[in-house]
Amino acid sequence: MTFYSTYDEIPFDRINIGVKEHEYLRYMMEGITRGIENVEARVEVMVLNGQLIPFSIKDGGKDQSWIHSFTGQYIDEMVNETSRMNLPAYLKPVTNAILTVGRFVLDPSCEQTITVFPSFMSTTMYEGYEFEQIELITKTLCERFPEHAICFRTLNDKFHIYEMELLHEAGYERLISRAVYIYDSYEQHNKNERKDLKKDIKKFNKSGLTFTMTLNDEDFEQLVPLYEQVYLDKYSNFNPHYTAEFFKFMYASTNLQWFVLKDEARIVSFMAVQEAGNVLFPAYFGMDQSMKHLYFITSGLLYRFARRNGYCINNSAGAKDYKLARGSRPYLEYHFVYVKHLSPLKQLHFLSFMNCATRIGERALKQTQFS
Repeated sequence: MTFYSTYDEIPFDRINIGVKEHEYLRYMMEGITRGIENVEARVEVMVLNGQLIPFSIKDGGKDQSWIHSFTGQYIDEMVNETSRMNLPAYLKPVTNAILTVGRFVLDPSCEQTITVFPSFMSTTMYEGYEFEQIELITKTLCERFPEHAICFRTLNDKFHIYEMELLHEAGYERLISRAVYIYDSYEQHNKNERKDLKKDIKKFNKSGLTFTMTLNDEDFEQLVPLYEQVYLDKYSNFNPHYTAEFFKFMYASTNLQWFVLKDEARIVSFMAVQEAGNVLFPAYFGMDQSMKHLYFITSGLLYRFARRNGYCINNSAGAKDYKLARGSRPYLEYHFVYVKHLSPLKQLHFLSFMNCATRIGERALKQTQFS
C-alpha cells in the first residue's frame, strides 16, 4: 500500500484506469477549487492491492458547498431552504432552534472528513468495484488520518442495497442525505406518465429551439449564468459555484454527454449527463428561467434518450411533482460514515448528529417527498 499526493507520482503502468478517468483525477489533485470555488479539499490517492483509491481530505472550513460539507448540507443549506418556506409561525422558532443545536453539534468535529472516491458532484455514481476492499481501505485511512471521519457519500436504496450492507458490516453508520427520484425505463409506467413524457417532446417540437450535443470554445461563458439562475439565484448560495473553465474542462476531458438547447446562436438550456453502467445522472444543469417549458423540454429529452436506450435515470432531488408525474420513483439516499477510531468526544458529536438526523429525516422525507 502506497499513498500519493501528486498526480505525476502515480504508477499508472501498474493500475487499470481509463484515459478519461486519468484526466479528472489529475484535475482534482491539481486543485478542485479552481473549478468549484466554494469547495475546500485536497485530493490524494492510495494504491491498495493494485486498486487506485482516490480520497478527498477536508480539514475544516465554513461557508462551503453542501456537496462536500456536512455543515453545508445539513445546516447552511437548510437555513436557506427554511427561509424560503411559508412555515406556520409556531414552527419558525422551533426550526431555528434545531438548526442552532445542529450547528453546535457539527462545528467541533464534522468538518474533518475523508471522502472515499470523491466525485465533487451532488451524486457519486459508483460502479461496484469501489467496495471490494472496504475493511482494508477503512483501516488504512483511519491509521493515516486518526482525527478524520471516513465517508462514502450518496448511496441509495434502489441501486446500493448490497453495498450499504457491506458498509454496515464494516462498522459504518448510516446518515440520511435526501430523497432522490429514479426513473427505470424497464418498469411499467401508467398511461398518464407516458402521456406527460410525450407532451414534453411535443413542447420541444413546437418550440423552434434546436438541439445539439456539441459546444464551441465561446459557448462555455454562457453556461455559468444559466446554471446560476437555477441553483444560486433561485435556490441556495451553498450550491456549488462552478467556473466556465470547469465546464470547458469537463466537456473536453470527460465522458459526459451534453444536451444543449439553442435559440439560434444563444444557449438557453444545457444538461451534462454522466453514465455509469446502465444509469444516467444529470450532473450539471442550467436554463434561462424567463422562458416557459424549458425544464420540461430538457428533461423530456433526457427521458426519451433513457427510454430509447434502456437506461435508468438517477434524477437527484428536487422538482418532485414533475419527476413523479413522469414515472420516477422516490428512494432514500444516505452517506455512510465511519467514526470508531475517533476520540470518545468526537464520536459522541458525530453519533448524536447522525442518529438524530437520520431518525427525523427518514420520517420527514417519506411524508413529504414520497407522494
